[in-house]
Amino acid sequence: MNGNWYPWSEGSTPSEYVLAWHHVHDIFSNKSLDATHIQWIWSVNYQDTGSYKAEEYWPGDNYVDWLGIDGYNWGASQSWSSWAWPNQVLDNMVTRLRQLSPTKPLSINEYGTTSIATKNVSNVGMKTEWLNQFCDYINAKQVKMPSPFNLDLETDWAVFGGKHGDAIWNNFNVYTAYKNCLQSDDWIEVNSTNPRLITDEQFAGRF
Repeated sequence: MNGNWYPWSEGSTPSEYVLAWHHVHDIFSNKSLDATHIQWIWSVNYQDTGSYKAEEYWPGDNYVDWLGIDGYNWGASQSWSSWAWPNQVLDNMVTRLRQLSPTKPLSINEYGTTSIATKNVSNVGMKTEWLNQFCDYINAKQVKMPSPFNLDLETDWAVFGGKHGDAIWNNFNVYTAYKNCLQSDDWIEVNSTNPRLITDEQFAGRF
């Protein structure tokens, strides 16, 4: 909503957005769908590119379970972009969201990096290093849930099955840095004996 490429960004004011959020939230609450059934993630772009700041869209503590950020390193893939490491992409908004609500769990709802460090040149090593640094970053910042954008769209975002990679698995290009991060002890493993796979505490980011 703090961008400028969606109709609910430029087409509405923060007060209208907050009213709409409250309205939809209350509909679900009135259906007895509590926090064990649904979690509300308020997710913003890593930088304000619309007419308003992210904070102006804040629905309030009682209407949000998770804080979220979408953040990308566009590298030199666009005429307007340049390489940025994870801390350069995310630090400012992480700090701002923590000030809004210091106790809510934090998620990175979309993240990705190009391999284009200089114009028209793919550098798999640079992308691998970015993914390694991202893994360290989210652990240091206690990010509870990161979700990669795994599709080559405007550039080569994918970490699995995309145009590039530093390894091959079942004929797919892959980045081992992504796999190595997921295999660290910092992440929860699903419980196959639990029909919901994760506990209520994990669902709520309290782990």
